[in-house]
Amino acid sequence: MTSPLITPDTPTGRSLLRSTLIALAVAAVVLVVCVLPAEYGVDPTGMGRVLGLTQMGEVKLALAEEAASNAAAEASADSVIAASESAAEAAAPSADGSASALTPRTDTALSAPPPAKSGEITPADAEVQRRRAHTRRAAPR
Repeated sequence: MTSPLITPDTPTGRSLLRSTLIALAVAAVVLVVCVLPAEYGVDPTGMGRVLGLTQMGEVKLALAEEAASNAAAEASADSVIAASESAAEAAAPSADGSASALTPRTDTALSAPPPAKSGEITPADAEVQRRRAHTRRAAPR
């Protein structure tokens, strides 16, 4: 009696090597045509511009530069705050107990919070939506 199980053919070493080389070639093409233009704005073949990927990479790089400049400005603002705090310590109350008239305010914000991204629901938006839903249910019909 023969075995009813069918054994699959195992791939040979040559077919595995061929499949691996094909996969590497496809990965290299995808890297050059799609990933480099979309992620880094580098388009060696010109296909990224045709597909619109180069523009996406350029926007991404511009946003990264803007974020870096914002971080530098924030670091500068932090140093200004530290300097004002040290000036406030230097202008400590005098011998009679009164504070100096030049003591800087420390309760002011230097920058506004970043705007919400499109499609992002902030807690304030969620509260507005909850109130709208509540008034719709409570409104007489």
